[in-house]
Amino acid sequence: MLLTCCEHRAESDGAFEVTVTLHNGRVLTDSATLVMVDDDYELLRVLDGARLQDSSFSFVGHSAVPRIAFIDFVTDSLPYQFYFILEPGKIEIELEPGHWLIKSTGHKNLAFLSFLDKYQRVERQRQALWERYRKMAADSTLTWDKEREAVRADSLLQDSLQRITVDRINQGDLVSLLVKQRLMHTLTHESLKQLKE
Repeated sequence: MLLTCCEHRAESDGAFEVTVTLHNGRVLTDSATLVMVDDDYELLRVLDGARLQDSSFSFVGHSAVPRIAFIDFVTDSLPYQFYFILEPGKIEIELEPGHWLIKSTGHKNLAFLSFLDKYQRVERQRQALWERYRKMAADSTLTWDKEREAVRADSLLQDSLQRITVDRINQGDLVSLLVKQRLMHTLTHESLKQLKE
């Protein structure tokens, strides 16, 4: 009971604790910086720096309101800065090349992960569709009707990805900014025209 009370009080004070764990030893870096995007002043604010200890980086501090933030790694093996929503509470980020996971008690990161899960489910359906298509082509069982059916199904799945991405970006919150940063390049010209200013 005391632990829950203290944790709740810390979250209400804006206290955060971010832990980033690197897996598989393939990400070679010994330091990282936590940077917050400060929309109020249109600038980046360095919040904390950390050295690698036991394959992890730890950052602690306070942020009065949730903000977009990123971990900036001093390395050539990670081609991007890792963006997430910095909000009160504990945030655990697990990274390895080609894969990442955020564990958080915060509502904003959970909403972001929920959207990405929905998006990836549709992506997996597209991938499975094209694996079946390639198998039929390799087996010589692909007919004109089956090919047209596969193209139609892929078009519907692609339209679904475009629609859910545009809808999420148009909500205009912090999650929308992350989705825009991560998936804007996947939008078609027609979908880009549907985005709110």
